[in-house]
Amino acid sequence: MRRFSVVGAGRLGTALSYGLVKKGWSLQALADRDPAAARESRRIIGRGSATGDLARAARRAEVLFLCVPDGAVASVARGLARTTVRWPGRFVLHTSGLLPAAVLAPLEAKGAWTASLHPVQSFPDKDPPEPIIKGIFWGLEGGTKAVRLGLTVVRTLGGNALILTGPDKAAYHTACSLAANAFVSLEEAAAGLLETIGLSRKESEAVLLPLLQGTLRNVKNLGLSKALSGPVARGDVETVRSHLETLEGKPLLRKIYADLGLQALESGGAARRAPGKIRALRRLLEGK
Repeated sequence: MRRFSVVGAGRLGTALSYGLVKKGWSLQALADRDPAAARESRRIIGRGSATGDLARAARRAEVLFLCVPDGAVASVARGLARTTVRWPGRFVLHTSGLLPAAVLAPLEAKGAWTASLHPVQSFPDKDPPEPIIKGIFWGLEGGTKAVRLGLTVVRTLGGNALILTGPDKAAYHTACSLAANAFVSLEEAAAGLLETIGLSRKESEAVLLPLLQGTLRNVKNLGLSKALSGPVARGDVETVRSHLETLEGKPLLRKIYADLGLQALESGGAARRAPGKIRALRRLLEGK
């Protein structure tokens, strides 16, 4: 049985703790600058103790997860390195998608084995955290011993490991942000357009949801290139022209539409269209 503690009692820290506890790991402490957040996570998980003392949480466990915002990882690592905790033999893994394990250098210098372990998943709330973590990929990077421990964590949670190097992290995390965060922003913009014809936000979301679910099923079943549909994939120049005219008074959204259309022209699905139609679409989307 592995004894672990978590610094950062947010949505990810809670889900990670809950998943490991369900698989037999022993949660020692949930540490957070906000005592109420730590107590809330403790109630959800039903194990461990809630504390505001980060060093106490680290001292009680052989594995420490730093589930704090990117901007806090380095300062938390520096602060922990200044404590009296004995670090040799302990593992410290941070969960930032962008930052490499090297940000934990102060702890590594004290003898800790360090790595970064980032879930390719979004966590909208703390409860219930278990189903959302099963079967996902985790970006894993760092020192050899800590990476081996990270692989054990991933296997324990029923996930899949994506082994990275430090220089890989920026492109990896940008891809994750485009796939998830940019997707939500795009749907927000689409819902806003439906509101201009009189639909409420709730109605707009209801109209779009089946389309989104069907698109994701197509991506899963057919792959990205074959799942691409719509006027760009069809080579329908006049429909694209009409869309751009509709967005004339919304310059930011018009630019997003045009840029995504140009990206779609690079995909395998659009590439099957007649070269003349592709050239016409490109000129139209580039504003020429």
